[in-house]
Amino acid sequence: MVNGFGGATGLTGTCWIGRLRRMSDSVSQELFARASKVIPGGVNSPVRAFRAVGAEPVFIQQAHGPTLVGADGTEYIDYVGSWGPMILGHAQPDVVAVIQRAAEKGTSYGAPTEAEVTMAERIRDAVPSMQMSRLVSSGTEATMGALRVARGYTGRDLIVKCIGGYHGGADYLLVKGGSGLATLGQPDSAGVPAAIAATTLVVPYNDAYALEKIFSERGNDIAAVIFEPVAGNMGCIPPDPVWLAALRTQTQNHGALLVCDEVMTGFRVAWGGAQDLYDIRPDLTCLGKIIGGGLPVGAYGGRLEIMEKIAPLGPVYQAGTLSGNPLAVAAGLETIEQLLRPGVYEDLERKGDQVQALL
Repeated sequence: MVNGFGGATGLTGTCWIGRLRRMSDSVSQELFARASKVIPGGVNSPVRAFRAVGAEPVFIQQAHGPTLVGADGTEYIDYVGSWGPMILGHAQPDVVAVIQRAAEKGTSYGAPTEAEVTMAERIRDAVPSMQMSRLVSSGTEATMGALRVARGYTGRDLIVKCIGGYHGGADYLLVKGGSGLATLGQPDSAGVPAAIAATTLVVPYNDAYALEKIFSERGNDIAAVIFEPVAGNMGCIPPDPVWLAALRTQTQNHGALLVCDEVMTGFRVAWGGAQDLYDIRPDLTCLGKIIGGGLPVGAYGGRLEIMEKIAPLGPVYQAGTLSGNPLAVAAGLETIEQLLRPGVYEDLERKGDQVQALL
């Protein structure tokens, strides 16, 4: 296990409760009944529905450190940490304090702040491939922005992703692969036009041969390959070194960009993310989760000549009223600073191994 990344992700839906069982929390059941009347499926994200494990969701009232407290007061051990951002634990006192101080000064300005500059500098220091970055409000926004600038920079339309890889809710990323080494994407969700899904090609994760084949066939039309350096949404699958080398070689040889989706792995598997751990040198990188300290945030960045294509410098438009929100940036900066303490990642690795040994 790499710093807790893995093991728990395989227990989709109820991994944080420690073991799979049907909940008897009557308060949660009542809340779920109410929610089902006013929220689709009773939840604001499908993964919270617990249907994959034959249960109903547990509603949470608060969390502290490694524990969640259900609506009826029952405490649960949290093995996921809000799917990654709570790497320091819930309600970490220093993070809470900076959020409170930031809130006292205002929750949104719609104008730039010094903290945003500091965040971009911290990101550049930790992830050198991100010479320039832009903050957004979610991981989905980060991948959308990165792929838009990749298309704008290359003048090409096609994107390559991995079967089973999840990169957010953009129409052209909600595709499934079908059979064969590489196929045109088919919509994986109602409401996604087939023509849009067809701009995404798919290959199996860790399959260097399939990647080579798709570039031999469509290389001149491919703008970018987006990939998770450690697959996290189809179980935890570490990268094959041959696959990583093929990603870089094929994109460089065909003038496409390599986009590393570190929304899950960034600042989690190592200070410099998975690209530092595995010596990956992407053209663009997407971050999220931890750099908001538990508040909504995302970022994408890369080489200067690519990022300078983004408005107001270039023709690739992307904007967001809440981008660089002062509360999220304050929480993220404090979280990142905490991760710089000596021994943090070694401690995470040790604890991750202990948890994995129990599974």
